[in-house]
Amino acid sequence: MLEILKFAVSGFWVFVGCFSMISMVLYFLVNGLNIFFGRILRMIMVSFRGWPPNHIDADGDWKKNNNE
Repeated sequence: MLEILKFAVSGFWVFVGCFSMISMVLYFLVNGLNIFFGRILRMIMVSFRGWPPNHIDADGDWKKNNNE
């Protein structure tokens, strides 16, 4: 672990590269979990109120109003 830290701070561009790789992995992990659980929670809430109500399409998104 100490060798990895020494490598990450050995130079400016090495640090920038390590930081950007770690931040990209964390971003995709958090964003992917948010999308996954958001869809599951939306599906559960729609199923409690009927499948689907008139104002929501089959996957839980609001239908577009054609009058506008």
